Formats: sequence, C-alpha cells, structure tokens
Amino acid sequence: MENSRIKTALIDGYLDEPSCLGVPPYISPHIRYAYGALIESGIREDRLDYFTIDQLRENREEKLQILEGYDLVIIIAGTTVPGHYLGGKPITLKEIRDFARQLYYPRRVLGGPVTLVKRDFQDYDHICGEIAARDLYQLLTGRVIKAEEISKKIASFAISGARLTKKHPSYPYLVCELETFRGCPRQKHCAFCSERLKQKKYQRQPQEIIAEVRMLAKNGNHFFRLGAQTDLLLYQARRIAVSQFELNPGAIRELYQGIREADPNLQVLHLDNINPANITRYQKESREILETIVTYNTPGDTAAFGLESSDPAVLKKNNIDSRPEDTLQSIKIMNEIGALRKEGIPALLPGLNFLHGLQGESKKTLEFNYNYLKQILNQGLLLRRINIRQVQSTGNYPVTELKRGSFLEYKERINQEINKPMLQQVFPAGTIIRDVLAEKHRGRITYGRQLGSYPILIGIPGKLELKQFLDVRVVDHGFRSITALPWPFNLKKASLEQLNSIPGIGKKRASHIFLEQPQNPAELRKILGRDFPEWLFD
Repeated sequence: MENSRIKTALIDGYLDEPSCLGVPPYISPHIRYAYGALIESGIREDRLDYFTIDQLRENREEKLQILEGYDLVIIIAGTTVPGHYLGGKPITLKEIRDFARQLYYPRRVLGGPVTLVKRDFQDYDHICGEIAARDLYQLLTGRVIKAEEISKKIASFAISGARLTKKHPSYPYLVCELETFRGCPRQKHCAFCSERLKQKKYQRQPQEIIAEVRMLAKNGNHFFRLGAQTDLLLYQARRIAVSQFELNPGAIRELYQGIREADPNLQVLHLDNINPANITRYQKESREILETIVTYNTPGDTAAFGLESSDPAVLKKNNIDSRPEDTLQSIKIMNEIGALRKEGIPALLPGLNFLHGLQGESKKTLEFNYNYLKQILNQGLLLRRINIRQVQSTGNYPVTELKRGSFLEYKERINQEINKPMLQQVFPAGTIIRDVLAEKHRGRITYGRQLGSYPILIGIPGKLELKQFLDVRVVDHGFRSITALPWPFNLKKASLEQLNSIPGIGKKRASHIFLEQPQNPAELRKILGRDFPEWLFD
C-alpha cells in the first residue's frame, strides 16, 4: 500500500524519563518527532490521527473498535522513573500488551524509551529502536538514516511535527519540552539510570532548536522547557579529557537569546537538569551560564540537582557523579544568582532529588539525608523542591528493599521539619503568584499550577472555573503544596471555604464576615482586629 493511503493512529502513552517530561501539561519532543517523521514518510495528515492514552481510556471498548479501522497503530511510551501526576496517567505495561493482543487488523508498532528497559512485547509487529522517529521513517520509506545524519533529520522532524500540538487535548496550555542533546555525556554512568542504556547520542545546534521554537510559536505554543538533557551546562561543551569538559557559555547564551527572539509572545521559558558537580568544577563558566539563564528565563524556574544520596557509601557504590559538599556549594552559588525575585517569586532555584532503594543503602542513609537537608535549611538556603522517591529497576539493576515503616517515618520527618519551613521561605504568606492555571476539582478545592518546571501545587478553596489563568495570593503552607486565594480578593463574592482558609480567622469569624459582607478593607479590619497581616487589607 502506498504511504499516502495508510490510515494511521499515533498514540501518546506519555514519557517520563530522567531527562524528559511528557505527561500533561507537558508534551515530549519524541511524540512530535514521530508525528513529523510520519508526515515526511508520505503519510497524509488527513489520514493521521493522534490520541493520548487518557482519551483512549474513555469508553475503551468503543475506542478499540475505532482503532480497528486503522492500517497502522503506533504507540510511543516510556515512563522510566516513577511519579505522581495531576494532568494525566502514563500508559502501563499491561495496557501496552493489551493493545497488541486486542487489535487484529492494524499493523502494531511500539516505540519510545519503554523499549530500552522492557523487551517482552512479542505481540507487536515491529519494535522501534531508541529513536522511534528515525525507525518509523526508515520502516516506511526504506531509506537509512546514518548516525551522522540523525541530528539534522531530528531537526527536520521537529519542524514538521510542531503542528501536532494543536491536536493535544491540553492545547494551548502545553509545556513543550525542547531537546538540547541526547544521552548522558559521562563515560561511566550512574548504575541505576536509564540514560546509560541509550546508544545513540547527539547534540542539537542552537539554530535548530530556535527554528523549532519559531514553528511551535507559529502554531500557538508559548510555554517552553529545556528539559530533554541530563545537564544543561554541558550543552555544546567540548570534551578535553575522559571526565573533563570545556563548557560553552556562548552557545547557551545564543540559544536563550534566540528562543526569546523566535517567540515574542513567550510566556514560559524554564529548564530541568543541571549536574551540581559541574557547577563546582567549572565555577567561572557555570556562573556565566546561570546569569544568562536568569536574564532570559521566566520566574519560578527550577534546576533539578541529582544528588540522589548524601551517604558516601551509596554514592561510591552507584558511581554517582556528585558529592554532598560539592552539591552544597552549588546550591549556594545558585542561590546567589537565582534567588532574586522576579514578579514576586525566585527566578531560579535548585531542586534536590533523592533516590532510595539504591545499592549500598542502609538505615544510616536516612540520617545522612535528613541531616544534610537540615543543614541547607539552617544556612538559610532555598530549595524549590525536595523530591524523595524510590528507584525503579532499569535493565538488570538490583533494587534494595526498603523497610516501609522506616521510609514513611523518614519522609514524614522531612515533611514536618524541612519541607514546610522551606515552602514558607520560598513562598511567604502574602506572595502573589501570577498566571496559575486551574486544572482540577477535588471536593470543594480547585487545584492549579503555573505552567513550567516543577511548579508548586496550589489549592484554591472553592470550585472555580477550570482551564482559566488567575492570580492568587498565598495564605497557608502544606508539606508539598500551598493554599492561596484568588487575587484581588473580592470580599463580597468570597465563599465560606475561602474565608475559613485564611489562618487565624476560624469558622466563627469566617461566618461573621460571610454574613456581614464588609464593603471595604476598613470594615474587614474592624471585624478581624489588628492581629492579621497588612497584605490582607490591601
């Protein structure tokens, strides 16, 4: 059959890798590349449909019947790190296998990072390699893309695939992940990380990424994240020894300037991973790069630091390229440059990742990590988030079993004594947070987030209209989320839940305010007295 006649379904099973996010509100570059590769292979766009896995879960039997009407069904998937998601749920291994077994007529293809860590998908007609777009193109055209041509071809697929975003159910409120380079540049990798499984590596040129942004913006996308890399500091760096690099601040400056010029209406420009070890190794160049980022990014940016453990025995056993003392120095440097407030919130802060279940871990590891975090807090340094999770087995990595009780007690201790005080410093009561997207109702609470890199989860009392942007003002703090009220706060329209959420007011005062309906801040102050912060009466 000619490619122009092939009716194709492209299924986004979502990605979540150490170096890339693709669960809504994020869209991965991999799925956009695949769409572009299909178009460049001669698949007509009017015969090419896109589904997210969440869409297929609705009336599943009916959707299976619809998929039977296609000639080609392609699933792109790859959740290689565990996570908790608000905007969607990645495809499961069971669902991947069920699709293959329950579809009969279409040719079934599976691609994406899932194929790097799991191999038993014998019911599929074709398994793509680690770069699905390349394999799809070769499969459909018979043309071989040589190793030295991959980056250039990816750049072309990125342009052709940009219009896929319009088919995403979250459009236009999508954060487009941008890939700067593929694969970890280290010669010896962390023992547990799925990045070590990638065989194909490449660096993308600044102008290629800038052209991709220009096309994404042309298609109505204005939220971007330089997320698909293991360490942004090593973008366009030159290796000068086995474990030594010459950083390239100029290339990163060219990239950031170019992105800003490519989309004059840009609303978010954030990043993801930075290796703290390289900040301390190359301080002069790293400071220059961090200054560039803070100059061109949008507020609330987060650089994930993969310390993974502060236990020296665990670090050594797993070949982790960071030391606690170096990471602490990197946290200080990033606070010096990025803790300044843009639009009321820090411009760029580190986020600290801890992994448990690593080889060499013992009960002492929990104390090492707790004491390390306490040291950061006591020194007045800011962390945007502390991510504590259990390692997921990739390849043949042997996961250490954890004592559930000890682990939960450890997490609770960090929540109570570190997470909450840290959030109170990063987002003090009274802070105004702009452009919060209302995403979901749970009971009488509306949950929202800014679009960007690891945004804080915000609970807003009351059932507000979803998929709207609003400004909010922080009133209280949890362990991993905050409570905020719409701002400006309209006393006349305030619900009892909203009034009761203000610390110190209590149910009795809230009911009094609700019944009295004060007409202005002066009347509110008369009801409340003077024991409340000034911003409440603004």
